[in-house]
Amino acid sequence: MKNYFQSSLCGLAMVLTLTVLVSSCISDESSMDQPLDPTTNVEKTEVYPEVFSLENLRMDPETLKMLANLRAATAKYHDIEVAMEDGYAQGSECVSSPAGGMGYHYVNFAAMDGEYDPTMPEALLYEMSKNGQMKLVGVEFVIVKEAWDAGNEMVPYFGMQEFDTAFDPEPLPFDNYQLHIWIWKNNPSGIFTMFNPNVSCE
Repeated sequence: MKNYFQSSLCGLAMVLTLTVLVSSCISDESSMDQPLDPTTNVEKTEVYPEVFSLENLRMDPETLKMLANLRAATAKYHDIEVAMEDGYAQGSECVSSPAGGMGYHYVNFAAMDGEYDPTMPEALLYEMSKNGQMKLVGVEFVIVKEAWDAGNEMVPYFGMQEFDTAFDPEPLPFDNYQLHIWIWKNNPSGIFTMFNPNVSCE
């Protein structure tokens, strides 16, 4: 009987120790959600819980899987010639703000409609290197709001990440849902944040 109680107490002590260790690994300050640039006409509605950056292990498995699929689908566009062959053309000069940069937008204008394929972004984001080469740093999804709303009751999501809503005339001459995803260059502000302080136009 004495051995039975001793083994039970040891088991209980191990459970308590593991609980403390697991709790200490989860931080309430791990959110990477940052306010958008105040000069941009964009609003965001909070529906789902806060979304964390790629580096945060608390990101849900569905979103992580979608990010992996997006990387696989866009890896070929590190060669900008391949991107242009697939219908992407330069849509902007290098875009930057006090919050960081976006780089050059190469846009597939024919794909800008009310459809959403999470592996086929409407825009690719490039940064020019010091030797003049274009380096793929991220992607942007752009969905025409009126066309999407005609067939959907909710705004689009990438996994658990809600799209931003941008209104005419900035940055495009039509209302749209958009989402920047920094899958090819780390964004310390968060993988879904609009501007990346690691991207420069200089």
